[in-house]
Amino acid sequence: MRRKVPLKTRTGSAQRDLAVQDLLVPIAEFLQRSGMQQSQLHAEWQSAIRRASRARKGVKVIRIGYEQLGLTIVSRWLRDPNYLNHAGRPDDLPLRGKRSFSSLLKSCAVIRPAPDVLDSLLEFGTVKRIASNRFRLIRRSINFAIPNYLPFEPNFQFLVDALHASTWGSSVVPKSPRLFWQNVASSNVPDKYAVEFLRFAKERSLTFMHEINDWLEAHETVIAAVPRKTLESAKNKRLGIGLFGVCSDQ
Repeated sequence: MRRKVPLKTRTGSAQRDLAVQDLLVPIAEFLQRSGMQQSQLHAEWQSAIRRASRARKGVKVIRIGYEQLGLTIVSRWLRDPNYLNHAGRPDDLPLRGKRSFSSLLKSCAVIRPAPDVLDSLLEFGTVKRIASNRFRLIRRSINFAIPNYLPFEPNFQFLVDALHASTWGSSVVPKSPRLFWQNVASSNVPDKYAVEFLRFAKERSLTFMHEINDWLEAHETVIAAVPRKTLESAKNKRLGIGLFGVCSDQ
């Protein structure tokens, strides 16, 4: 089982509380503005805590130490000529060296230790060890749906982003960039098409996400090339798109 580690984006109990508030405040605002009284909210919250404390089933939730690394690393490995073989495919890489997994992380501005990141990619099945010091990219994305546990950071960030997008306007100041949530679904598709739908949606969405990642990389600040004072005064924003699929309402 993966060792539990603290959140990297915030440290200390007060800052962790703020992270939790990112999830809870939009919910509270949304429900209050719908007409629910504070006393009702408290009662429902206490009831939910009691029900959760009685739960005995379900996989563990483990902090893995990072939120979102996969797509940037995979996208560069897929397309950067420095990491492609003679056939234009992602080349097998050693852990360290001038042309290696470590140099790939550096080109992506990833500051986490290369062995830690590699261990995660191996565990989630994105990368495969093919020799004692040789690693192959075998998936175009990270699959966080593994049987042993739920990784905390990507799931927590997904919940925060989803809540902020779906409750926009209830607590977000008007000048903030408007977030959006688009949903395309049908309840009249025969079950026999479910597998085909998931295959089609995953392939098309991965291609789209790699295009989005390329756009973000082309417009982001290159941290290594910017003086510290300039970087501290820069008004950078977190921009991005997240996708999730719905296969069945059963």
